[in-house]
Amino acid sequence: MAEVTPSESRRTWGWVGAIAALVAVGAAVWAVWPRGQQRASLAGGGGGVQVVAVSPDGALVAAAGEASSVRVWDAATNATRFTLDGHTGKVTGLAFAPDGTSLASCGVDHTVRIWNAATGAQVASFDAAKKSVECVAFSPDGATLASAGGDATICLWAVPDGRPGRVLRGHTRRVHSLAFLPDGKTLASAGDDGVIRLTNWHTGAVVGAIATDKHRVREIAVSPDGATLAAAVSGAGLRWWNAGNRSERNKIEGAGGALAVAFDRRGGRLATSHEDGTVRIWSAADGAAVKTLKGHSGPVFGVGFSPDGKTVVTAGGDGTVKVWDVP
Repeated sequence: MAEVTPSESRRTWGWVGAIAALVAVGAAVWAVWPRGQQRASLAGGGGGVQVVAVSPDGALVAAAGEASSVRVWDAATNATRFTLDGHTGKVTGLAFAPDGTSLASCGVDHTVRIWNAATGAQVASFDAAKKSVECVAFSPDGATLASAGGDATICLWAVPDGRPGRVLRGHTRRVHSLAFLPDGKTLASAGDDGVIRLTNWHTGAVVGAIATDKHRVREIAVSPDGATLAAAVSGAGLRWWNAGNRSERNKIEGAGGALAVAFDRRGGRLATSHEDGTVRIWSAADGAAVKTLKGHSGPVFGVGFSPDGKTVVTAGGDGTVKVWDVP
């Protein structure tokens, strides 16, 4: 398995060309350069970056964390596009709509907010839970937003106005992650109770469940074709299953400390981010280790692929955002 450090990552971002992007979240400032080299360090007391999201076309990147603001920048022009203010505490989740027109955010202030991704205007804001909201996800058609968090429920909302819809129950502890399957009817959810639930979100009927031996599930991801469900599982590494019959396809215990997981958009590779500051790339077909990316000095909380799959962007508790070439 190859190891890649920031100084060894020599190619440009596959989806933004030869640019450098400046990211500011709260009082923290980072420089993200084409070669993956960090050119600036934490400038203030804004804290670590917890979440990142890349728009479907790769033109926008949103980042947030311990500060209450969300920053969105235009990767093609090297300019910060917006600062989105409204949350009153840490922002814990971000998601772009499938068509890229909206950005949803959620946080410990119990709220979900929907923003116009073209103008930065807040479209809707609503109290979504009695406790912290941990995650948000858009349905494949972009017409519904799901949110979940500390109260163990999943709430569905109409987009863009935030009208409340069905509430899904069944988890017994905090929900950390949501992922819609591309079939347009199934929602996967997981969290501290160690169960990945598959629910028909139109009817509320549970269509399947996967037990992870009571291990906390940090994050789940669904392959682009909907055939595979992967999870970063505390104490059990990286695991993935056939989403149809829920049989386990692979388990990599060597991926311990995994905090986040993402598929590339062809479904051929998985990326995981870890408590030890590494980011690892795996073959989705057989679980073979492809690369290990080293450079963060603390836990890496977020990971995502560019649309062309040649670049990975990561967000860490060390207050840095890093870009990696993974051709």
